[in-house]
Amino acid sequence: MYRLRENLAQDMIHTFLHQKGIQPEAYESSLCLLEENSLQGVILYENSSWESQLFRKNIINVKLAAANSAGQLKRLFQEFYAARRAAGTDFIFIKIPAEDIGAMQVVQQLPNAYFVGSLLKLVSPVRVYNSTPPFKITEAGPGDTEAISRLARDAFTKSRYYQDPRLSYESANRLFEEWARNNAEGRASLQFAATYKGETVGFIQGLSKGDEFVLDLMAVKPGFEGKGAGFHLAAHIIEQSLRFQHKTVSAGTQLHNVRAIRLYERMGFKADASYYYYHVWPGKEAD
Repeated sequence: MYRLRENLAQDMIHTFLHQKGIQPEAYESSLCLLEENSLQGVILYENSSWESQLFRKNIINVKLAAANSAGQLKRLFQEFYAARRAAGTDFIFIKIPAEDIGAMQVVQQLPNAYFVGSLLKLVSPVRVYNSTPPFKITEAGPGDTEAISRLARDAFTKSRYYQDPRLSYESANRLFEEWARNNAEGRASLQFAATYKGETVGFIQGLSKGDEFVLDLMAVKPGFEGKGAGFHLAAHIIEQSLRFQHKTVSAGTQLHNVRAIRLYERMGFKADASYYYYHVWPGKEAD
């Protein structure tokens, strides 16, 4: 007989995941499936307060889901969906490793589930490129925030937010504008702007996170793509990240963003992991 438990002891969850060869992720809450006293499956999740505030919706991010069988994972997700619907959750973001076909099949069978894209994580040792950009690259300051935020609009249309039919194009634009602004106002560990004839034509923002430096957001003004702006911005921030003494740098991009993947490969990055993204809407209608 199965039973559900919320927020089981963390050491019990970590032991279960380690036995399955899964690295635990940071999380706020858990929903666990037990048979007698044996853990059979777990969903780790957290409230996405920043996105919730921006979209004016109750949004949950599933950080990790695992079970001993597809049937148990299906039962777990069905119960999770019902609980989130009762709690008034508007949508759930679920990230699934690309190799976990069983989990993808389970999520796709949930009501109001939308496949919204995929992510390829690439990694590289931190290195020096000795690049010479054809434009000025400077560390961005408060005076660059508005130009950076404006440039972020329409710059990330391959992102999952633009692929969800229940989210408007304008709301996705607003998210990236505020994401870049939030980074510029202190979240980013480093940020640089590229200027040409006094105009901001690109920016990059990165985070010192755990044991690696993460390239978070990068955008280039239309008309300047293909002229090396992305390469020189990425090379510059990677070189400057040496101050944090990380050994690796990571970047994430959509699997269908061929231009970005080729750029990172040219810079020496290698594919590390890939994921499929789903948005599941158990609650209210979208905007």
